[in-house]
Amino acid sequence: MKLLLSILLAGLLGILVFLGTIGIYILCAIIVGVIFRSFILINEIHKQVVPANSNDRVKEAYERYIKDRDQKETEN
Repeated sequence: MKLLLSILLAGLLGILVFLGTIGIYILCAIIVGVIFRSFILINEIHKQVVPANSNDRVKEAYERYIKDRDQKETEN
């Protein structure tokens, strides 16, 4: 059923192109809206999957390296 609905919706959007400038404008507005909404949803999913206060292993290793390097420089 979803496939049929998708096919009909794609056909309707294809017909909009033949309406001239207004049809192309409406089609582009729909596509931009879908892309914009997708980016918002991806951002929300990213915020839930990766917490803001999570520790980054690479960042920790880099900070450890800098600390060790500074200690070695002070010893010499």
